[in-house]
Order: sequence, then C-alpha cells, then structure tokens
Amino acid sequence: MNLWLGEKKHKLIMRYGPPDKISEDGAGGEILVYITNYAAPFPANNTVNTISNAQQFKMYFITPEGIIYHFLVKYQQVPPTQVEVIRLP
Repeated sequence: MNLWLGEKKHKLIMRYGPPDKISEDGAGGEILVYITNYAAPFPANNTVNTISNAQQFKMYFITPEGIIYHFLVKYQQVPPTQVEVIRLP
C-alpha cells in the first residue's frame, strides 16, 4: 500500500470509490477510511463451529493539497449481534 504515498487523493477515489468515513487529521488535511467486513469460521471445539467477525480499516492520510502522505491499516474484532443457545440432551 506504500504505492499510494505521494499520489493524489482523486486517484485513490477513482480506484476504490468514495470512502466509508472522512476525518480531519489535525493538520488541515483529512483521513479517508475504507472499511471491509470479514466473517470467517472458527472452530471453538470438536462439536461447535462459530463465526468470527472482524473489520479492516484502511486509512489514507491526505495533505491539504490532496497528496497522500501516510497509510495505516487496523483490524477490530466485532462482537456478535446475536447469540444462539442450544440445549444439548
């Protein structure tokens, strides 16, 4: 992703589309955030499979002139929105 360093903001948007979020960087520029959701099977034990949910945040830091100067990727686990309780005999 360092390939984007020094490139213009409009090229990034043309490639990936509009960002999911935009924040200020505290220096007059902005941060474009692209979020990807993941769900992957995770075997908890021999009889029960669960799904592990996570989000990937790709953050592109943009100067006031529209140049990408920093890139950061973070991952965050997403807690389940529903819990299924199964009574075993």
